[in-house]
Amino acid sequence: MDAPTQLPALDRAGELSLVDQLVGHLTARIDSGQWPPGTRLPSIRKLAAALGVSPATVVGAYDRLVARSLIESRAASGYFVRQRRYAPRLPAPMLQRSELDAVWLLHKLMERQDNVTAVGSGFLPEHWLEDMLSSRLLAQFSRKGKKSYALPCAAEGYPPLRSQIALMLAQAGIKAAPEQVLMTFGATQGIDLICRGLLQAGDAVAVEEPAYFGLYARLRAQGVRLLGVPRRDDGPDLAVLDQICTQHRPRLFFTQTLLHNPTGSSTSPATAFGLLELARRHDLRLVEDDVFGDLHPSPNPLRLAQVDQLERVIFLSGFTKVLSPSIRVGYLAAAPELIQCFLEQKILSVLSTSELDERLVFELLSNGSFHKHLERTRARLSHHRAQAVLGLARAGLKPILADEGGLFIWARLPDAVALKPLVEDALTQGFLLTPGDVFFLEQAPGPWLRFNGAAANDGRLFAYLAERLGAAGR
Repeated sequence: MDAPTQLPALDRAGELSLVDQLVGHLTARIDSGQWPPGTRLPSIRKLAAALGVSPATVVGAYDRLVARSLIESRAASGYFVRQRRYAPRLPAPMLQRSELDAVWLLHKLMERQDNVTAVGSGFLPEHWLEDMLSSRLLAQFSRKGKKSYALPCAAEGYPPLRSQIALMLAQAGIKAAPEQVLMTFGATQGIDLICRGLLQAGDAVAVEEPAYFGLYARLRAQGVRLLGVPRRDDGPDLAVLDQICTQHRPRLFFTQTLLHNPTGSSTSPATAFGLLELARRHDLRLVEDDVFGDLHPSPNPLRLAQVDQLERVIFLSGFTKVLSPSIRVGYLAAAPELIQCFLEQKILSVLSTSELDERLVFELLSNGSFHKHLERTRARLSHHRAQAVLGLARAGLKPILADEGGLFIWARLPDAVALKPLVEDALTQGFLLTPGDVFFLEQAPGPWLRFNGAAANDGRLFAYLAERLGAAGR
């Protein structure tokens, strides 16, 4: 059987690249059974002519389908739909854990399932990142640096990248020498090094509530006592933190100044200055998590480290969130004596990070690609987030801080809707929701969901939620 060349027209002005669109059309016909195993696909030139695209577009699409084991190339014969050895993976009918806990959710959010959309994930959509990491760019990078691949990586990280990060920090008003920058395997390892270097079992640690569930999990693994500080629209509740400091004298306070996860809020200047004054009075060290700061719509938003200049503040950031989940490149910036402490812990745990990844990030920073990517991403995110907020509100949810910007939308369910049954049912429909419970220390049942402003701009999601929430209210 030969497959026809008639396919839906490709949208040259669409969000998806032509290759992505073509891959989607071809995959749909294979998955639906319209093109059974053994079907011969149109030749590259015929399909390119029928769609009005270049042969390179068809080659790119066919290459991806080959990589996914959907089709195969036969010498002198063309491309054919492959016989699948395994049945297509279906979404689980219900949650496999008795609780919607942090470890389960982290695993599900990192798991790749073509038939499940993680509408509350912490990453940008895959197709937003492909132009940034094109095969041509990666090939050029590979040729440029292949002579150094066999060399060991400095434990502190790739020196030119540390210098480049110091320049970036200076542009943000943060004075840090390259020696005050330590590279990590993403921001998660940065948290781990802070825990290993500064905390012991039984120490008191203040954290925002709600906050990133992975932070709670790592701190609990250290055996520390977690003390929750309510997160308000303008930042942490300083009155509560002041009381905690007086009564418990915590070693650290973890906070996200910009585009807080999960609420999307940013700390106001007044609260930021108040927090630094409180830290001075109580001799409290602050950990500023800035992994989403690059997505802030303002050109130069205020950070704690900008005011404090790394005296009390440990600055934690990275490039994973805006480049790719596969590029685990993060960094810590802090006072020299703290960097030495964290370096020792890094050597004891992983010795060094990946110079290959760090060289790639340096290349993107130094040639201007990263800056252009950020500008495009902020503009796209602003548009998609606004549409997602509108769609979620129409479906019956109540998003808060709708105009704040950034990746996350924190939305409240109607009182009549139970969270866990909704999350379970949504998974059977192909939507992985991120329940708000996991962002609180006690994980008590509540009405909150975290949405990804890019991934949640989906008419299918809005229709599903409108039907499900409407039925619960009747």
